[in-house]
Amino acid sequence: MSKSNDAALRKQLASMLVKIAERIEQDEEFARWLLEGTIWGAANKGSKSKKPSTASELPYTPAGKSPLPDIYDIFSKDGAEALRELLNTYEVGFLIEIVLANGLDPVRKVRKWKTKHKIIAYMLEAVAKQMAKGKAFVK
Repeated sequence: MSKSNDAALRKQLASMLVKIAERIEQDEEFARWLLEGTIWGAANKGSKSKKPSTASELPYTPAGKSPLPDIYDIFSKDGAEALRELLNTYEVGFLIEIVLANGLDPVRKVRKWKTKHKIIAYMLEAVAKQMAKGKAFVK
C-alpha cells in the first residue's frame, strides 16, 4: 500500500472513531451495548446491571443476516397495534437502529430523540404511509 492510501485510511478510521465516541457520549444504551460486547464487558458479566439492553440480548446472527424485525411485514399481517406492542418491547437505541435500517429517518431527526413513545409513533406513521403508497399498485 502506498503512503497516500495509508494516510487516507488512517483519516477515515480516525473519523469513524470520533463518530463512535460522540454516539457513546450521547447514548447510554449504545455505550452499555458496546461495553458488553468487548472483553472489558465480559469481565463484568457476573454483575447485574440496572436495566438490561434488549439489543445485547438478541441471539447471535452471522454477518449478512439482520436480527431486526421486518416492520412492514408485521404491519401488513398483524396490523398497527401488533407492531406497536412489539416495538414497545425494545429499548430506544434498538428502535433507532430499526428506523435507520429501514430508511425512515432521511432528515436525521429521529436519531436524536430519546422518548420511546415519540419514536414508535413516528415509525407507525411512516410505515402506514409507505404501506398506503404500496396499495396503489395492488389490484
